Amino acid sequence: MNPFRRAFVCNTLVLAGAASLLGACRTRHPLAPSDDSAPMHDYLIGPGDSVNIIVWRNPEVSLTVAVRPDGKITTPLVEDLPASGKTSTQLARDIEQALSKFIQLPVVTVIVTNFSGPYGEQIRVIGEAAKPQALPYRLGMSLMDVLIA
Repeated sequence: MNPFRRAFVCNTLVLAGAASLLGACRTRHPLAPSDDSAPMHDYLIGPGDSVNIIVWRNPEVSLTVAVRPDGKITTPLVEDLPASGKTSTQLARDIEQALSKFIQLPVVTVIVTNFSGPYGEQIRVIGEAAKPQALPYRLGMSLMDVLIA
């Protein structure tokens, strides 16, 4: 047999053997389950939060306001609008609806800052704590997270 042909056959056999060994070592693991069961949690605005209201092309009615203890906000042209218990998107649509009486097709964005959340989603730290306070609950929050805060 030609030496080149013999080397070719040997290399082919080595590669075929290596491929079969690698194929035998490969195990089939089931795919990780998708995490569709994780609950979706949108942040709800609560008393004590600050909301930055931006009305596109209308800086005179764009401002940052605090959510009052009664859960309402007041802005130019819109008085006593309920904000507590709503997402920022829901509040933006409510403000757009209220402003539509004065501004043609308002586009509103609401950005929440100084998070507190609704009273029902707060954790109160009292007793021997260095600083008694109410903390906003975060999804997946543990007791250790509360102690660190």
